[in-house]
Amino acid sequence: MAVIHKLRPSIFAFSIALFLTQAVRADTQPSYLEPKTLTGTIYADASLKQVLYTMRRFATNSGSTIHVERDFNLPNGTLVAREQVVYEAGQLKSFRVDEMQVGSKGVVQSDGNGEKLNFNFTQGATKKTGSEKFLSEALVSDMVGPYIVAHWDTLTKGGTVKCRLIAASRVETVGFKFFKESDSTWHGTPVMMVTLAPSSLIIAQLVDPLHFVVEKNAPHRVFEYTGRTTPCIQKNGKWEDLDAVTVFNW
Repeated sequence: MAVIHKLRPSIFAFSIALFLTQAVRADTQPSYLEPKTLTGTIYADASLKQVLYTMRRFATNSGSTIHVERDFNLPNGTLVAREQVVYEAGQLKSFRVDEMQVGSKGVVQSDGNGEKLNFNFTQGATKKTGSEKFLSEALVSDMVGPYIVAHWDTLTKGGTVKCRLIAASRVETVGFKFFKESDSTWHGTPVMMVTLAPSSLIIAQLVDPLHFVVEKNAPHRVFEYTGRTTPCIQKNGKWEDLDAVTVFNW
């Protein structure tokens, strides 16, 4: 779903020490295998008139290991970005994002003991590494929908659910929080509007909240979200982060 893996160093200057992580017990355990196939369309804005990209999620499993590939393409089918995620026994094992547009590659891996996340990022001659303590609430894009579902009861009761989004380009994680915005309808279907916002006031000045349209009844599918997404957008000859509207085809 949403992605914050590319918090650019030139835009975001902050210390990870500013964030306090609070573990939140899930109402249920997240499931990352389904949907095995999911497609979506990324639009420039809420008018849904200008298609910027399309996306496709494909998942397979072998025992307790789940492999997920998420491709982002131009309308003509040209691949511009790919995310690859591996889960082991319901936990994040590795994440890789290749952004062909900007020539960057980010890799995040859990160590063999599941105690640390190790980061590697490359863009041209720039190479960065880092590591953090592994936390179950550390999320990549593919984990956001299941994480909302796993904490559904807490969100519906007005509670706040904290997480840390993996920022591959910064080789670290960043504190965010989910909370219920309102109840509404989406094409006649009852939905709950869920917001994902930065935990820090500093980051809140730099990253707009993301807004999710989530099916109110089970299985609580994410129909649409507005905010930062994986592919970039080119403006005045430069690649910039993209905030757009993504609609999923269930």
